[in-house]
Amino acid sequence: MEWDKLLQRYVWNDQTTPYLVPIHKLNQRQANSEIFIYGLFQGIFFAIAAIISLRGGPEGPSSLVTFYGFTVVCASVLFVIMKSYMAALYLSATPLAALAFVFLIGLGSERAAGDTLIVTIILLVLLRYSLRIVALARMYPQFPIVEPGES
Repeated sequence: MEWDKLLQRYVWNDQTTPYLVPIHKLNQRQANSEIFIYGLFQGIFFAIAAIISLRGGPEGPSSLVTFYGFTVVCASVLFVIMKSYMAALYLSATPLAALAFVFLIGLGSERAAGDTLIVTIILLVLLRYSLRIVALARMYPQFPIVEPGES
């Protein structure tokens, strides 16, 4: 059994998971795949955050977090369906909003410093990736169209 070919076929495929393909080499099918995964990730994460914030924490429910989560879910849907540049810009700010939440509200909590460091690193990686998403949305109309049978 050839594990490297199975890995490439099901986990790392340039057509369905093109995260390391440079932006200028993408086609619309690859961009659609990347946009769908990103929108799904953002939409599910912020839908859960909005629902949880309705119940609230020790301070009670947070309508601001609920509203922001709802707007991110709406922007995710717009981005996946319409490939909107403005929706991509809005979604690219979510790591910054999460960093602001971690440092402005979360520093006084009983969370360990190591946990805050791990969350901060993950959010900085997502912030870096959001630059790719914005570039992908800006360049999307110029990507070549590839039919389903072609590669």
